[in-house]
Amino acid sequence: MPLRFDQEVPSPGNVQDQALAWFARLQDHKSGAADQAEFACWLAADPTHQTAYDKVVQLWQSPALNAALSQYASIPLRPPAQRKSTIRRWAAAASITLISGWFLASSGCLQRWQADITTATGEQRRVILADGSALVLNTDSAVKLDYAGQQRGVILISGEAYFEVQADKHRPFIVTTAQGTVRVVGTRFSVKTGDTTQVNVESGLVICSAEQGQNRQLSVGQHTEIDTHSVAEISNIDTGKTFAWLKGRLIFQDRTLADVITELDRYHPGAIVIADAKLANTRITGNYKLEDTAALIRTLADIAGAKTINISPYLTVLKS
Repeated sequence: MPLRFDQEVPSPGNVQDQALAWFARLQDHKSGAADQAEFACWLAADPTHQTAYDKVVQLWQSPALNAALSQYASIPLRPPAQRKSTIRRWAAAASITLISGWFLASSGCLQRWQADITTATGEQRRVILADGSALVLNTDSAVKLDYAGQQRGVILISGEAYFEVQADKHRPFIVTTAQGTVRVVGTRFSVKTGDTTQVNVESGLVICSAEQGQNRQLSVGQHTEIDTHSVAEISNIDTGKTFAWLKGRLIFQDRTLADVITELDRYHPGAIVIADAKLANTRITGNYKLEDTAALIRTLADIAGAKTINISPYLTVLKS
């Protein structure tokens, strides 16, 4: 997701890095009252510090990380003269595992390991499923196949997918997400995950259900969003724009540059930063090819009257 700020680019992950450092420091057997007092001051300095620290603790207590650390449980205790070095080695190994685990969890890698089909940033894949239905997996996405007995469908772990479902009234096709399900017999539609599940219908009918029970039926050219409690009111979409990504294009009509960059960022292998609020609110209209996202960033910058600053191959800043 692109950053927007008025003065300077913050250090990526700075607060989380501090939280990791504090966690490791407090595990040290030498930490004492002075460390606890300094830690308390750090927590009180900003509400985000507590949130970041809680995330580290949650990861440390997770079953996945405990399993990774279990290999160190069998390290034999050495005589007292050597025990300190053993503790330091264990702490170093644990810290490395913790930091690696944090990276994997925050990047979604742990979830993606459960997937049957994945795509990298900027990649799209078309797959024919066991029942003859087709799946097009958009950029940076992951699905797990869910075919067993009379059941057919997928679990969309992350990202976005487009489906061309073969009709079978005896076996509905079900897409499951964190917020609910999308149920069809035969149709063409897309599902996108995130804080909510977004559903767009190109043809046929789909039934969208929230995890806690509410349902809505969508037809051609309709859109809704699902959260765990409800399914939002139905709205109409321009299917040509909505499904343009299937043809390798993005189409925008009077959208802010921030909105455009948010969408483009999904296809670009690196972070795109907008350096001020006024620039972020510049209105953009256009039909763009996705084949060269770096060139597209430069085009958008020219349209918005912005400068493009390439900090590294993985960080681009747009500045007035």
